[in-house]
Amino acid sequence: MRKMIILFSLILAAMTNAQNQRFIYEYKFVIDSTAKDKQESETMYLDIVSKGSKFYSRDYFESDSTMQAIVEKDTQSLNINLGNFKFKGKIRYNIEKMYPQYAVNFFTVLGSDEYHIQEDRKQVWKILPEKEKIGEFNTQKAVCDFAGRKWTAWFTADLPIQDGPYKFYGLPGLIVKIEDNTRSHS
Repeated sequence: MRKMIILFSLILAAMTNAQNQRFIYEYKFVIDSTAKDKQESETMYLDIVSKGSKFYSRDYFESDSTMQAIVEKDTQSLNINLGNFKFKGKIRYNIEKMYPQYAVNFFTVLGSDEYHIQEDRKQVWKILPEKEKIGEFNTQKAVCDFAGRKWTAWFTADLPIQDGPYKFYGLPGLIVKIEDNTRSHS
């Protein structure tokens, strides 16, 4: 059985203007749980605006934007040719959270079909006293059980944004790092 294993680690905070913010995470994962030594990684964006956030792959976003530009150009000339076009990136989903209720929507593409799934599972965090410096951030540890896994998160109250990568949210600061207890993700 193939399992995708996840580690989200904030590597850079960028793009801050007005109420729009972009946080860049390095997402490390193992596609096959029987080959945990074959770790892959992808750069992911967490874009935050006043009404919510969106978490998605940089590579897939850039590929999708490139394809759209090709289609627009070729549509004007009535000559659409996508035969050699290949999407970059392995992560083909994006997650949107709507504030203030943190409604989570999961969007993915399987083959040529697109799916939208509303996530109802809530995360119940236990904040622990342990603290650690991660990059430039002073962080605190929190744990929860979510989607059949035990997760350890490190959040920073220096950025009072109750959001984080993937479907994670609800701590009193931005989630800087999170991984499951098997550590297969790191």
